[in-house]
Amino acid sequence: MKTNILFVIVALIAPLKDYAQTAINKSVAIQPGQKIVMHFDYPELVRVSTWDKNEISIQGTASINNGENDDAFILEASTQGNTVTIRNQIVNLKGLPQRYTIKDGSQTITFKSKEELHKYQEQNGKGKFDMMSSGVDMDIQLEIKVPRNFETRIESVYGTVEIKEFIGPLAVTSTYGAVDAALSEKATGELSAETNYGEIYTNLETKFGGAPGKQENFHTYVSAKPGNGPRYSFESKYGNVYLRKAN
Repeated sequence: MKTNILFVIVALIAPLKDYAQTAINKSVAIQPGQKIVMHFDYPELVRVSTWDKNEISIQGTASINNGENDDAFILEASTQGNTVTIRNQIVNLKGLPQRYTIKDGSQTITFKSKEELHKYQEQNGKGKFDMMSSGVDMDIQLEIKVPRNFETRIESVYGTVEIKEFIGPLAVTSTYGAVDAALSEKATGELSAETNYGEIYTNLETKFGGAPGKQENFHTYVSAKPGNGPRYSFESKYGNVYLRKAN
């Protein structure tokens, strides 16, 4: 049985990759009273904060197969009723070229085809590497700013969602990635964190309730009312949730 809350902060460090990439720069208009919903699948990292402009700004980079298939990544924005929805797509994902990657000690090598991989194996010996994987090679990172005090919901499948300097009601869910949030306790009205198979890490002074954390069948839920302000909800189904003191 895992511990409900570990009062430790572990830094999330993404490895740097020397990839050809395409810049992303998109703005989405929004009106007072509207809600924001964002859905992402393959972005490795999504950083979200608020600002004083009445628009949503999305910037970042996309590298798919070392820049050869970057145009497969698209962002779509739509409005229905009072909800503005932003989501990404990888067009024809199943039809994109596969890459074959091996890790040989400290060296990572990517091959464009099985033929290139087989040639390497013939020269260096089959099985003389630590790990091999295949699939579309993607490195997508986004930095998003939304207007302050707009109700926002973010859903991510594989990547980490990082929250900093966010003012407004917010709910974040990641399926396989982590959720990493830096908060001002005095400016937080309600706070909850939840995970099914991960851990919840925090260095906040707040005392969490939940007896202690509603832990059952690897599921952990904690909540608190540390101060006055918006409600924040963070969940990762299979990853960790990090609750940090804002700098």
